[in-house]
Amino acid sequence: MTEDYVVPLDRLPRSDVERAGGKAANLGELVRGGFPVPHGFVVTTAAYRPPDLSGFGVAAGGSTGEAAGEAIRAAIVEAAVPEDVSEAVRAAYRDLGGGAVAVRSSATTEDLPDATFAGQQDTFLHVIGEQNLLDAVRRCWASLWTARAIDYRDSRGIDHGRARIAVVVQRMVRAEFAGVAFTSDPVTGDRHTLIIDANPGLGEAVVSGLVTPEHIVVDKRRSRVVGRSAGRAEVLVRPRAEGGTEQVAERPAESALPTPAVWRLVRIAADVERHFGRPQDIEWAWAEGTAYVLQTRPITALPEQPVEPGRIQRLTAGILAEIVPIRPYPIDITAWAAPLVGSIEKLMRATGFTGPPLDRMFVEEGGVVARVEPTLPGLNWRALTAPVRLVRAARRYDPGRWRSDPLVDAMQRRARQLRGRDIGGATWPELLALLKEGPRIAADGVELRLRYFPRTALALAGLYAALTVLHRRRLMGALLSGVDTFTTDANRALEDMAAIVRADPGLSEAFARHRPDELFALLRPSAPSFLADFDAFLDRYGHRDTTTPLLLTQPAWQDEPEVVLSILKGLADQPPPPAGPHPSEQAEQALFAHPLLRRGPASLGTAVRTLLRQARWFQQVRDDTRFLLVLPLPTMRQALLEMGRRLVDAGVLDTAEDVFHLRLNELDFSATWPPAPELRADLRERATQRKAQRAGLAGTPLVTAYPVSEPSGDVVLRGTPGSAGLRDGPVRVIHGAEDFANLRNGDVLVAAYTSPAWTPLFRRAAAVVVDTGGVASHAAIVAREYGIPAVMATVHATTRLTDGQRVRVDGDAGVVLRLSGAEAG
Repeated sequence: MTEDYVVPLDRLPRSDVERAGGKAANLGELVRGGFPVPHGFVVTTAAYRPPDLSGFGVAAGGSTGEAAGEAIRAAIVEAAVPEDVSEAVRAAYRDLGGGAVAVRSSATTEDLPDATFAGQQDTFLHVIGEQNLLDAVRRCWASLWTARAIDYRDSRGIDHGRARIAVVVQRMVRAEFAGVAFTSDPVTGDRHTLIIDANPGLGEAVVSGLVTPEHIVVDKRRSRVVGRSAGRAEVLVRPRAEGGTEQVAERPAESALPTPAVWRLVRIAADVERHFGRPQDIEWAWAEGTAYVLQTRPITALPEQPVEPGRIQRLTAGILAEIVPIRPYPIDITAWAAPLVGSIEKLMRATGFTGPPLDRMFVEEGGVVARVEPTLPGLNWRALTAPVRLVRAARRYDPGRWRSDPLVDAMQRRARQLRGRDIGGATWPELLALLKEGPRIAADGVELRLRYFPRTALALAGLYAALTVLHRRRLMGALLSGVDTFTTDANRALEDMAAIVRADPGLSEAFARHRPDELFALLRPSAPSFLADFDAFLDRYGHRDTTTPLLLTQPAWQDEPEVVLSILKGLADQPPPPAGPHPSEQAEQALFAHPLLRRGPASLGTAVRTLLRQARWFQQVRDDTRFLLVLPLPTMRQALLEMGRRLVDAGVLDTAEDVFHLRLNELDFSATWPPAPELRADLRERATQRKAQRAGLAGTPLVTAYPVSEPSGDVVLRGTPGSAGLRDGPVRVIHGAEDFANLRNGDVLVAAYTSPAWTPLFRRAAAVVVDTGGVASHAAIVAREYGIPAVMATVHATTRLTDGQRVRVDGDAGVVLRLSGAEAG
């Protein structure tokens, strides 16, 4: 029973926040990591007896007023510590050697990734004697009900009835100097700067703001002190012989932190940050030549890293933000992205490039991707021979016949076999093998690109050169549109189903009056033929990703068929697309009307036509291999969720989706099922910790995007040109599939990013404005396909533009302009 109430820091289970609170859990983590932490123990939350709030006039889940909080606090201080708890604390104190100790609160809601609660509960220093220790423990419990702690919980929406508190008891360090260290600059957000604030005596003077501390700024990259200002040491906090502390206005002879202490603290702080995987706020003490870590917590509300991006960084950041629009889970990286990137590196090596390490691109904090860094590939020695290999491949593989390559059939066949597996009846090793088979299927898609990109790339370069010479370069985008792909096949199939809905009064009324999620139950008995067509569509195209091909955890069309019904609802509500020449046909006519091509040698016109035909294959190979790459994803996701359900049944996870927080290697325990108790506890801890870490990162940007420049005058937004043209229209911000049906004919489609699943919307849009991307992004390519203007990489479109606002989109200049009252009318 004693173990329930008191646990030594060195025996505290990893990240046991529920029993030990955030502060103690972090200290236990440091002790296991070998950091210099004063010895001590934790009086766990099991020892704390939460008050009956109803007895103080507080309803369940309700707010606690200041008067009620004061009454609760007084009741806790006056009550005797339960005998079994008292004996456990006394015994632990004696085992520690007695003497002076520091007693600190450790609430379950403090020192967490998204809420530090710093300073909300009390600390008592230089406590001497068993009875004084028990009094300090009670006062720590009572500090859970101070006005500041109550206000803080109210502001964060935390139920007072669920608040619990533990208490940390540690040997007292008679500090010669003490203070805080920030492993990133908390004001500017600079991750390369470390800040140390120091004062002679105990650290209470610094953390309570009683003094102007010595301020030391260290450049972590160069290991150099780049700024140091002397402290005033207005007050010295020191221990009293009889216990407790006192403040004295006595400036010591030496008030500057010794140089060895500075560099020892720099090393320890860097190690602590590395251990926890994110910037830390550390309280420390220096005594007799030793640095001690007294506590550490994550720095919350840290500003973004200040940078001055170059042109390449701006471009790559915009593209990255489109490719990775959602924070990847650990399973996304380890089960899909890592093997896929490994296959892509093969493609890069063939052209003489070396891809950046995955951990440099996906930067993790606490096991969770905190940000995605734009990193440029490097060159290797193979770059010298790359032209020879590319020309060789261009001669060997004809993109005009790429769809007949045996690899295409092999990918589709293997994906069908994967989809035919009995996931519910599969053993754990079989589910694991399925997750590993998916990336091997996708690798063939990368191989197809390796074979057929070279000739199309050479043709693209040749066409670009020809158009430059002919002063027709502005036609490049439109000339490359109009290519048949699996995506255009899917769009035609959607249009065909929309035509069926429009032509059938019953279907038309059902789609007009009901939400997409209601249509299935309605149509199953009344329109079985239509649902059969719909099922056939999902069988062919349902693996299509709704966000990005890099994320395994995001649902596909077949996982959320209401997304497709939402698209159909919007299409059926509009008239069929008007007949007329495709923008590519118009561009081709404009090109070959050039006098040099019209009246010059026939061989010149033939050469340009050949370049154009082969360059257009690039779009087909790129889009269709993307379509094939994601074939395994829905089945892999189903297998992953089945593993999650089994882990829920085994008591490891709370929900099946929590399996997303684990890594593939952590699921590889196929030798035994169910997993051993120790492994179950470890997996649960990892998933819980990463889930909390991910929640703490919510709202922080995954990719730091940079606007081209700030707008001025009538310009609302500046971006990069994606598709030429000039169109006016009302704004319609589309955040996701749930908004698809809201887009009306003639609206300006505004989105953070788009993917092939969004393509049907472009037929209704007057123009497109996107936060992310570039000229080669999906939105830009499809906009050129439909002959509508597009402005990319605006960064702020979805936050600065509002539904119904009338704007003018200039795709040539890459700007969005506000319309005056007369123009808007």
